[in-house]
Amino acid sequence: MTDTSTRSGIPLTPPIVSIAYAEDGLLKTTDLETPVPVQVMVWPAAEPGYYFQLTLDDEWVGDKRTITAADNAYDMITVHLSEHLLIENGTYQLGYVAVSPITGASMPSPRVSLKVDRTPPGAALLAPLIFPNASFGDRLTGLLPGYAGMEQGDVIQTLCNGVHGPTHTVQADELSLRPIEIDFERELMQSLAAQTACIEYLITDRAGNQSVMSLPVMLSMKL
Repeated sequence: MTDTSTRSGIPLTPPIVSIAYAEDGLLKTTDLETPVPVQVMVWPAAEPGYYFQLTLDDEWVGDKRTITAADNAYDMITVHLSEHLLIENGTYQLGYVAVSPITGASMPSPRVSLKVDRTPPGAALLAPLIFPNASFGDRLTGLLPGYAGMEQGDVIQTLCNGVHGPTHTVQADELSLRPIEIDFERELMQSLAAQTACIEYLITDRAGNQSVMSLPVMLSMKL
């Protein structure tokens, strides 16, 4: 790629990983079981014989992809990033390098972040929900002060005698300002048709990692 053609092709567009969360590049754990699809747009100065290769944290990875006569400017080309390069938790910087076969000159693209999180929330133990007011009105509110690895977007699924109860998605202000409140409606508790209710919960984070089941709390069903 000559200096002239390099300048005419500026700027290269960043690679696109559509299966990653747009806000922070987080990948779901299930998507890390197979190669990750990456789209690269053909840059305007590309000619047949030019090629590009992915980079991860500035290291060239994978196979090069050669531009052919069938590839037009602004076409999207899909290549794959090996899942074996994304084993460790952390944030990776993904880009690619465009190369001229004539001069050997290369140009790096802008990079995007990919985040890998394989750690289940809550570590080895989740405390039981706290019910400060043990009597029912229209609803009973359970409090959860927090847990290891709590993050915005975590989904808390409660279970009442093994039946799915209310769910709650963790909000930003719940990370530090106030405990999480989960309301159990009177109608739900009555539907259990039992003298006692065993309340438990588990957590699924945005990456799809699932926690262990919480310690249970037993409530007397005096409705």
